[in-house]
Amino acid sequence: MEELNKIKKTLEDKLAELTNRVNSIETELSQPNDDDSSEDASESQADEPMEAVEEMSLEEIKKIKTALIKIDNGSYGKCGECGKQISDKRLEALPYAIKCLSCIDE
Repeated sequence: MEELNKIKKTLEDKLAELTNRVNSIETELSQPNDDDSSEDASESQADEPMEAVEEMSLEEIKKIKTALIKIDNGSYGKCGECGKQISDKRLEALPYAIKCLSCIDE
């Protein structure tokens, strides 16, 4: 139980970090572009990597929220595909994993 609380805390901390990151990116992207059209094109290109980071962060947020729900309902650590226990090593490396290694390879 103590280990599960530690995992939950880690996930909650990561969720807060990612939420802050997404909010910062959204604030940055919402800033008006420069009036100079040549700089506008450069700014648009510079926005693309930030948009990609935002998209990856949002996907990770979704996975973390799912893991937190699973912790609360008692299904955390079980493979969503075969129902077997996901290895501790896998969960340690990726605490929001929803599939065991066997099911990922399929």
